[in-house]
Amino acid sequence: ESNWVVLKFGGTSVSSVSNWKNVAGVVKARLAEGLHPVIVHSALSGITDRLEQLLAKALTGDWEPVMDQIERRHLDLARDLGIHIDAELDRHFTDLRRSAEGIHLIGEISDRLRARVMANGELMATRIGAAFLCGALAQAFSRHRRPLLIAGWMALAAGAAAVPAGRFGNA
Repeated sequence: ESNWVVLKFGGTSVSSVSNWKNVAGVVKARLAEGLHPVIVHSALSGITDRLEQLLAKALTGDWEPVMDQIERRHLDLARDLGIHIDAELDRHFTDLRRSAEGIHLIGEISDRLRARVMANGELMATRIGAAFLCGALAQAFSRHRRPLLIAGWMALAAGAAAVPAGRFGNA
């Protein structure tokens, strides 16, 4: 019998402080039941659309206002959650900016680059979510295994470094 449970949250569920508090409550309840939650969630609501816009605007060179919206949305949520933005989240912003500059210079978007840009939505939200849950569930984490947060091809042990998919261990 497996004691793992997958908890899936959509973009709206991870886009506000009150919703993240609900997520923390659900995770805490599952931990109290002796379960080991695996948390899967989407990009913040509206970010996937903004990333698509970023790609389209990059072709014309008018991508910076869209990138500013993407960055501001994540920074505002992190601030509202009371968490510090780490270097990894900043790297995502830098990667998106460089990708947009490259698209503008080359004048085309490869499928691989499109996938890379789009994956950033889940990855950025996961960085914020992991930091929040580590703080919000510190006592629960000390008594139970910590949950794994999954975003696209990447898994993050809450607050830990990236682990490639398929290499999940005890967090």
